[in-house]
Amino acid sequence: MKVSPRVRLGTRGRATVMVRESRWWRWVVAVLVAAAGAVLLGPGATGPGEAGGAGDSPADQALFTLRSHDPYVIEWANPTAVPRLTPAFENTGRGAADRGVVLRVTLTDARFDTAGGYRNCYYAENHRTVYCEFPDRVPVGAAFETAEPLPKVLAGYQELTGSYAYAVWPLGGAAPARTEDYRAHYRRGTDPALRLRPTVLGPHGDGGELRFRWAGYEGPADWSVTGVTIRGRIGEYAEVGVPRPRATPGPGPQRVRVEVPPGTTLAPLSREEREGTPSEVTYCARDDQDGNIYCGDVNWSTLRVRIDRRVEGAEGRLSVPEPANGDTDAANNSAPIKVEITGAARPGHAVPPVSAAPSPSAESASSGDGAGDIALVAAVSAASVAALALVALLLARRGRAQQAAPDVSRPCRGSGPRWGRRSRR
Repeated sequence: MKVSPRVRLGTRGRATVMVRESRWWRWVVAVLVAAAGAVLLGPGATGPGEAGGAGDSPADQALFTLRSHDPYVIEWANPTAVPRLTPAFENTGRGAADRGVVLRVTLTDARFDTAGGYRNCYYAENHRTVYCEFPDRVPVGAAFETAEPLPKVLAGYQELTGSYAYAVWPLGGAAPARTEDYRAHYRRGTDPALRLRPTVLGPHGDGGELRFRWAGYEGPADWSVTGVTIRGRIGEYAEVGVPRPRATPGPGPQRVRVEVPPGTTLAPLSREEREGTPSEVTYCARDDQDGNIYCGDVNWSTLRVRIDRRVEGAEGRLSVPEPANGDTDAANNSAPIKVEITGAARPGHAVPPVSAAPSPSAESASSGDGAGDIALVAAVSAASVAALALVALLLARRGRAQQAAPDVSRPCRGSGPRWGRRSRR
């Protein structure tokens, strides 16, 4: 007689149930692990062994040392005198970059002239960041530089300072944190491709950066900024002029950093408002690179905020950096932004609250901080909903199966072997 694997016969003919772990738990665990993986790894995350050119161990990956660049002093106020960067790197890791490398260059306080552009490079709409792909293999110990300098830099006259910063990693491998999806959001160049050529990197150090500044910034100076007071009503926009920072001797800083007071929010102009604003009027804005608020017009800028609520004693800050070679009075490098509330919003003048996060724009979308986060949240939410739905479905099926199953805890009448029955003849 065949006995079901879920039932066994006791010594007295009573059937007992063998309880086994249900397979549906395995499915639930698998789905939950997948959802957790989506949260931890995010879309596009690479698995082990994909970060380098050889092997599955981080010790076998390609690692790159970058060229050290001496600071460059511009002897006259001429943007064409800004040095053009020639990035260079050496594979000092223990594995080759078999698929090639990616080069990222970011420009601070200036912009690239990105007309045309190399066809193996991708250019941000803000003209500050360039990604270039080089598909040639980079063996261990090999050093290369770009065959041509990067595009020339566009910068203002007289008050000129800035820097290049670049990074290199294996093509198709794990990119540094906060790396944009440049293929999706950046413009690809149309000119012949930028090539690499062998080079000698020279002494190793903290490379990957080239700073440049006008000679007028060489000596120590006193940079200072004057405080302002925002006056307005709760629920309305309020504007205040941010005066030009002072410098003795000149020139002074190129922009002023803003920390808005508690109870207020930066209120950027809408597209319609910008189109109706005279070109000589400049408003303070959030920088899409570091997320801070700056007033970039060195002559006069306007700060616009929404007054959300009253916060007693609330103060923000205006600040300027120290000169490259020291500030003779660093105590006046910042000043307060005070708030004077004159009442509640007038009828018809109240405006809706403003998000404190950077508003989505062409530049912020290209930096990968908007669409990527939304896609990640959507993916995680979908995975979580799917996991919960599967759990509910399996629990329902399990409940129906238990209700439909026969009760085998007691022997059925007439069951059991014939030799266990007593004859009534």
